[in-house]
Amino acid sequence: MSEDDWIDIAPAAGPDADNVRRANATHPLDFFRGRDFAGNYIFSLASDTGCRDLPDPPRLNGIDVTLERRPPDGARLVLTLRGRDQFDIFRALCNHLLRATADEARGGNASGLRLVLRRLADWHDMLRRRRDDLLSASEVIGLTGELLFLRDEILPRMGAADAVATWRGAHRDEQDFAVGLWQFELKTQLSTADQRLIIASEAQLDTAGSRLLVCHQGIAAGPATATSFTLNSLVASLTTRFADAGPSVLDAFEIALEAWGYVRRDEYDQPAWLLTDRRLFEVRDDFPRITASMLPNGVQNVSYEILLRACEPFAVDLADTINGVFA
Repeated sequence: MSEDDWIDIAPAAGPDADNVRRANATHPLDFFRGRDFAGNYIFSLASDTGCRDLPDPPRLNGIDVTLERRPPDGARLVLTLRGRDQFDIFRALCNHLLRATADEARGGNASGLRLVLRRLADWHDMLRRRRDDLLSASEVIGLTGELLFLRDEILPRMGAADAVATWRGAHRDEQDFAVGLWQFELKTQLSTADQRLIIASEAQLDTAGSRLLVCHQGIAAGPATATSFTLNSLVASLTTRFADAGPSVLDAFEIALEAWGYVRRDEYDQPAWLLTDRRLFEVRDDFPRITASMLPNGVQNVSYEILLRACEPFAVDLADTINGVFA
């Protein structure tokens, strides 16, 4: 969407109504864009049922977020842009919400509202993060690993718009990449470290409704060469590729980076890294893991470690398997 999509709509005729049009006629949810009585740009989603226990929306600078409760259990969420100088952020947010809900069931506005509110909370956290915060060493390695996989394995096999849409880890999904029924969980660590997988929750290796692959990558610090990379250089090269695909694709990539907490800093120009190893394991049968069904009643948010050698029986050929995912 561009600013023309809002400019072409006249302000509402009165203070008790908005003048709106469908944001995207092919989208499964009923998002609307329009203008209120004061001429402000708005973006909204409503449901007549299923909204009794929705959480309160977050507060965003420059964008009013209101949740209008409608009896008996309906609701309408409205984003209102208060200053035209913030339009680029407003447009990026609206486009992000459309993409994030593109796989919802047609007409599933109530579940869509819940997802939108979660995404708005993530956006709020992202904007609140102080720009002088640095990612920790482990976060740098984790983000570097996800970008490497995006560059080396995802982008060569699909278009840029679809490729960036597969990257889900930045948006707090349980797995890092989603391609159809397949999920990829990335585990990247220094090649000199103990070879183990650090699992964040009992849901991370749960394969309910999907097929799951764990990709373990080893990286090592080395001299700056033609084959080495830094976090900043990885981001720069991917930014160029996504920019060539169009502004909406670049927006999606930059939103994901911001959700991760990345802001370009000179500190990320070192160290230079080399990829030393990349292996793939399929989570199936008796793969060593903990899932929610194994936990006693009342136990949750379990984190644990898996020795990499215990995963050897589940190793699969990386190229053949990923090619099969994209077949």
